[in-house]
Amino acid sequence: MVKFGTTTLPLVLEVEELQKLGYTEKFVPGASIAKRIVRGKYGGDYLIRGLITSDFVNQKAALRALADGNARAVDFEDGSPAVPCLMLDPRFHDTEKRNQVSYEARFVQSA
Repeated sequence: MVKFGTTTLPLVLEVEELQKLGYTEKFVPGASIAKRIVRGKYGGDYLIRGLITSDFVNQKAALRALADGNARAVDFEDGSPAVPCLMLDPRFHDTEKRNQVSYEARFVQSA
């Protein structure tokens, strides 16, 4: 289970941790590749994939409502500390089965 604030997300299948880096690049005359230097990271960036298996309309509305610009704690319930994040607009996809809808929600760490 994964919680965002006090809301438990529906049937989470996968949590993918994305790495977004800040870097600078400089053109190198005569070279086919620029010189790139990593300057830092942007913080946690997570993509959560799951399934909605009942009450599709209300579940979709509830997930959309969580993407309101307010930071809440994401608790992966794996023993790691909760991370304050913003939820970006979730995406929904029909599956081959009539009684389920898949979703993807991205969470970015916020100060």
